[in-house]
Amino acid sequence: MRRYPAVSFLCVFLSFASVLHAQSTNASVSGRITDPSKALITGAKIAAVSAGTNLRYESMSNGSGEYFLANLPPSSYRIEVEKSGFKKLVKPDVVLHVQDALEINLEMALGSATESITVESGAPLVNTESGTVSTVVDRTFVDNLPLNGRSFQTLILLTPGVVPTTTNFGDQGQFSVNGQRADGNYFSVDGVSANFGMTGFLAMLQSASGALPALSASGGTNSLVSVDAMQEFRIQTSSFAPEFGRTPGGQISIATRSGTNAFHGTLFEYFRNGTLDANDWFTNCNHLPKPDEKQNDFGGVFGGPIIKDKTFFFFSYEGLRLRQPFTQQSVVPDAASRQQAPAATQPFLNAFPVANGAELGKGLAQFNASFSNPSSLDAYSIRVDQIINPNLNLFARYNYSPSSLDQRAAPFTTPALSTIDSVSSSVHTLTVGLTELIKPEISNEVRANYSNHRVATKFLVDNFGGAVPLPDSLMFPSGFSSTDSAFLFLINGVGEYGQGKAGTDEQRQVNLIDNLSLNEGSHQLKFGVDYRWLAPFSSPFVYRQTVLFSGVTAAPGGALSGTALFAQPASFQATALLSQNFSLYGQDAWKITPRLTVTYGLRWDINPALKGKNSGSDPFTVVGLNNPATMTLAPRGTPLYETTYGNVAPRLGIAYQLNESPDSGTVLRTGFGVFYDLGQGSLGGATTFFPYLATRSFALPAFPLSPQNAAPPALTTNPPVGTMFVADPHLKLPRTYQWNVALEQSIGRSQSVSLTYLGAIGRDLLRVTNLFNVNPSFQFVGLTTNSATSDYHALQI
Repeated sequence: MRRYPAVSFLCVFLSFASVLHAQSTNASVSGRITDPSKALITGAKIAAVSAGTNLRYESMSNGSGEYFLANLPPSSYRIEVEKSGFKKLVKPDVVLHVQDALEINLEMALGSATESITVESGAPLVNTESGTVSTVVDRTFVDNLPLNGRSFQTLILLTPGVVPTTTNFGDQGQFSVNGQRADGNYFSVDGVSANFGMTGFLAMLQSASGALPALSASGGTNSLVSVDAMQEFRIQTSSFAPEFGRTPGGQISIATRSGTNAFHGTLFEYFRNGTLDANDWFTNCNHLPKPDEKQNDFGGVFGGPIIKDKTFFFFSYEGLRLRQPFTQQSVVPDAASRQQAPAATQPFLNAFPVANGAELGKGLAQFNASFSNPSSLDAYSIRVDQIINPNLNLFARYNYSPSSLDQRAAPFTTPALSTIDSVSSSVHTLTVGLTELIKPEISNEVRANYSNHRVATKFLVDNFGGAVPLPDSLMFPSGFSSTDSAFLFLINGVGEYGQGKAGTDEQRQVNLIDNLSLNEGSHQLKFGVDYRWLAPFSSPFVYRQTVLFSGVTAAPGGALSGTALFAQPASFQATALLSQNFSLYGQDAWKITPRLTVTYGLRWDINPALKGKNSGSDPFTVVGLNNPATMTLAPRGTPLYETTYGNVAPRLGIAYQLNESPDSGTVLRTGFGVFYDLGQGSLGGATTFFPYLATRSFALPAFPLSPQNAAPPALTTNPPVGTMFVADPHLKLPRTYQWNVALEQSIGRSQSVSLTYLGAIGRDLLRVTNLFNVNPSFQFVGLTTNSATSDYHALQI
């Protein structure tokens, strides 16, 4: 009867609390307690004692002789078992990793309770309680492995089923897990979402809906957690339990380090210097100076007690100073072209570097150069843990990570070497967690998080290679400057340079989570709720002028003709959006027999479409896409797609222990699950471009543009001429089916080998549509969609 009040309390709690998502990093231990005759012992007191803090997690064996210890932070523990009429049993050095679910069976010896016996130390190498395929990377492994850049992306790539992917403007994920999209991976740090990253592009794309982790300006994960501040992480790759999800890709759960009763500190520096390297072959071939190469990654950690056995702290700092060498060939206008150009055009040609190589004809010549791109990072974090009482403990962690990157010849199609793409990034996170042991069989875990990621991008033209930067008065009409506007200048066959503001993107996240664990006989029940609020904000240029020439020729449209092939002034309005995610789950890990465990349950995800954060700022939606002759704008406020409330995802995982011995164990796993995606990948682009962007285009205009032609076009609620991105409101979220079969064999006490078959099939049901050359009468030329199906099969050893 005790379970009914607990379940009633949970139902009331879920009805009123605005909290969501699980992703707990804590571990659990269960098993049976027997006497020498293998009879079950009931009412035995069992405790897991943290080796670092002496914090005790206690429970009792039930009527079936089984015990369950939940919400154990990853650490090393000492297991103690006491029962009148038996000797006290002690099992030391039990190391628990992130999200471990281990079975440890214990046998007590008859005797006085004042006597004690220490049994063989350590925890089982093979997890026998879960059907999930996953990999743990702990701090010992990290400490013994040299990492270039001190970021753990390279460690993620060691996981079976993970392959790197090429990043581009519309797809910013870095790796794919078991064939899923690169933006389908979900990062969490200390149990809360770390998917609040921004890109700094004009279009926010996947970052608007929280599909990407908050990385540094150089793309590293040390903006979230420095490697030396990380306890360990687990990446789940297939058929994970209902408490994990929101996206169908890999689930990367990171746990951070906490202080202990002993003071510990570390200082480090990793360096690389070009003095120790040979010169690049292309640099030697072109008789160029050797570019500077330096890498200094330095910092330290320090942790210990504030009040012994009660309050602990852990501080981390990492600094990175990097200069990466490059050698590049480019094409620039030659000296004769610069002299022949109209006087008004000459300054724009002089913003290209001066040729230092062979003449190429048609007014062009080579410019070859060597240079270095600098980047930096400062990552600070502080964590404080407080043991309020033996049943209640609290932690708080704050992280601040500013970083920057200057890229000469940044990713343009054909960049001019006088242009620098300057990116600055800052990440703030504050997480508070509370864990309570309500009863020996009931525990609760609460997490609250606020995170912020801000990325600003701007273009600079400097005097590299003899280039002459342009004053703002030549590029922008009155009232605009490079601090709030952008200028792009492109000559076909030569290259492009840019100057001014590209954009500033900012993501704000609030994540509230609650998990409740109950142990009822052979059932380990878990329920959770997760709410995530995202408020992305994009503030790109307020004015931009784009100019294109057909080449360095005197023909109409050429740089020497005084007319441009194409020119386009544009104006932009800041975009403030709102996204919300809600998830609810319930699961049961049922130990049917001592060797067979079945984990099953349901997950419910609700992901409404992006909308305007403020009244009257909602994007427009186009309806009637199936008939281009009748398609039209829906009333403002019509959702970009229909919110589906039936996204119930069943999950099933089975783990069967084929054999067990002190030095060898074999486990067969299988699982199946349904997974839903956020489905908002490109909708950040949809809501960024229209109705917030207005453009006006000219063919063969006189250049520089007249004040009338250069004036910014007015924003309008009617479709402007240009490209629009819209969504079909009648389509639903993507859905994926995954399954796996795995066989894992431990070899001795420190090694194991696994053989896994993985399969997945998915349907991309959310369609984002591009309408080209839309004019005010809503006629169009082209229509494309990205609706697709995919399947994936793999055999991994």
